[in-house]
Amino acid sequence: MYYLRAQVTAYVILFIERDGSTYLTSMLMEHPEIQAEYEKFAVLRQQGANGNAQLEWLDGFLTPPWIGKKAALGFKTKLVDVLDMEGFTRLLQKKHCHIIQMRRRNMVKAVVSRINARRLYEASGHWNLYKEADRMPPLEIDLQQFDQYLEERRQADQALDDYAQGLGLPKLKVEYEDLLVNRDRAMQELFAFIKVPAQQLQGKTLKNTQDDLRAVVLNFDELRTRYAGTVYEPMFDEVLVP
Repeated sequence: MYYLRAQVTAYVILFIERDGSTYLTSMLMEHPEIQAEYEKFAVLRQQGANGNAQLEWLDGFLTPPWIGKKAALGFKTKLVDVLDMEGFTRLLQKKHCHIIQMRRRNMVKAVVSRINARRLYEASGHWNLYKEADRMPPLEIDLQQFDQYLEERRQADQALDDYAQGLGLPKLKVEYEDLLVNRDRAMQELFAFIKVPAQQLQGKTLKNTQDDLRAVVLNFDELRTRYAGTVYEPMFDEVLVP
C-alpha cells in the first residue's frame, strides 16, 4: 500500500511523564504503516541544540515523501523540552498535526511511578522497565517530596490541558488506565484518529510500578492518611490490574 503526501497523517504525542507514552510509542513503532519516533526534542536539547534546530528537524520529519508506504508519522514530547513554544505551535498548526494527549487519571500513582522510575534509572540506566530482573523492591516515600511532586503533577496536567485545547487542532485524549484495562479498544480509537489500518500490537515496556500501591510503598498507610478526605484518597486504593 502506498500513500500520497496529502494522505499522510502527522501526529504528536504530548505528555508529562509516567503516562504510558513510551509504551504507546513502542506499539506504534511495530505498525508497518506508522513512522514513530521517541523524544527527539529531548535528545536535541541534551546535545545543546537550540529551538531552531528542533523546529528544523520537526519540519523535515513531518514532511513525508510525495509517495510512500507510511500512512502516519509522529513523535512524542514533553512541553518542557520544547525550546521555542511559539514556533512549535505554528509548525503544528501548519502541518495540521493530530494531537494525542496522554493523561493519567490517577495522579497519586503517577507520582509514585515518577519516584520509582528514578530508582530504576539509577540502578539500570533505563527509565522504563524492559525485563523483570530490573524490577525495584518496595520503597519508603518521603512525605514532603511526595507533596511537592503531587502539586507539580497537578499544575503540569492543567498546563498541558490548556495548551492542547488552545491549539485548535484535532485532538484525542489517551488515558494510561485505558491502555491497562482495555488496550485493544483504546488502540482501535487511536488508529481511527490517525487514519491507519488497525493491527494487534504488543509494545516493549513492562509495567514498572505494581498497580496495588500497598505492594510498592512501605509507608503506604502513613501516606494515605496524609491525604484522607481529599480528592486523592481514593487514588491510593485503586487497583485496576493484578
